[in-house]
Amino acid sequence: MRHRIIGSTLLIAGTTIGAGMLALPMTSAHLGFSKSIILLSVLWLFMVLAAIVMIEISDGKGNSIATIANKRLGPWAKHLAGASLLVLFWSLLAAYISGGSSILHQGIQWSFSATAIGYALIFGACVAVCTKIADYTNRILFIIKIIVFSVMIFGLLPFMNLSHLKSSSTGSTFALSQAIPVFFTSFGFHGSLPSLIGYLHGNKKSLYFSIIVGSLIPLIVYILWQAVTFGVLGPHFTEGGDVGLFISALAQKTGHPHFSILTNAFAFLAISTSFLGVALGLFDYISEWFAKEEGEKKSKVGKMKVALITFAIPLIFSLFYPTGFVFALSFAAISLSLLAVVLPSLIGIINKKHSSIFLNKGVLFCMLLGGLTVIGIEIFAKLT
Repeated sequence: MRHRIIGSTLLIAGTTIGAGMLALPMTSAHLGFSKSIILLSVLWLFMVLAAIVMIEISDGKGNSIATIANKRLGPWAKHLAGASLLVLFWSLLAAYISGGSSILHQGIQWSFSATAIGYALIFGACVAVCTKIADYTNRILFIIKIIVFSVMIFGLLPFMNLSHLKSSSTGSTFALSQAIPVFFTSFGFHGSLPSLIGYLHGNKKSLYFSIIVGSLIPLIVYILWQAVTFGVLGPHFTEGGDVGLFISALAQKTGHPHFSILTNAFAFLAISTSFLGVALGLFDYISEWFAKEEGEKKSKVGKMKVALITFAIPLIFSLFYPTGFVFALSFAAISLSLLAVVLPSLIGIINKKHSSIFLNKGVLFCMLLGGLTVIGIEIFAKLT
């Protein structure tokens, strides 16, 4: 069981630390360093509580939130959860296939189509074979990713100006509305929780350990990244919003033109570990469609059907309409809030059989209000 706990912890960390981390300093430019760290810490705690609530309302068998919502709230909740899951996961996978293939394409000089198909086949197979393969693949990539990240950080440390970390910020409502959705989704590992519940046989102590430690690693990484990038560039540069210019500016500060190679390597590893976690969650969710009986779920034909539905749609999107998923991605915070916070909180409030302290009505109502607030902020940001 111990190796599964370690693997689950790293799957959570690997899923959470994605290439979107590169953009965190830009979305928090108006907040300043200190307030961005406070916001990161608050949202980390909020998302850890949301994950614990998901575990508490689960049946210990690894069923998806859609299945649980159907049992506790009714068909409307199942359809809402199912639609949110598919939109969020397919969009993320399309983005990961496109992004990972784009980086590989620059290095190996294959056609983009061939690279994308190869990427989807290799990493998709890791998920489709069994959770253990995805686990060990993620471990290897995660370790390499942390090494690359450490080299990036140590390379930037000599160029830090600590006075940049003390720069004043506006702290305006607009600044918060820009930062909260991005920071919120930066802790979005909840889609893989049903798979991990099954992987750890519903053992709550093991799951709690994996959740807390697995999400604490990204928090530490994010704080280090915020500190170093703010310290090197200052908060005002990040207002530009262009990731390419952002990376180029870091390379110029270090005086090493090949710094972008490290950044691309980190981005590829971050994309790939996120791909594994998200794909695992979607694969197991779609398995429920074909798994009226446990044996059918594990059959080769059943797995082929599930793999086709899981990976074919995002692969086709990335090949023929590479920008089509951008709109869906922009609403990631809404889908994640519905799946990870709003529906689990409603289930906990309505179900009176639980006695866990985490399912206290006051805690659940606060969680529900927080989830609805994130959705409101995201909608407000899109309309303004």
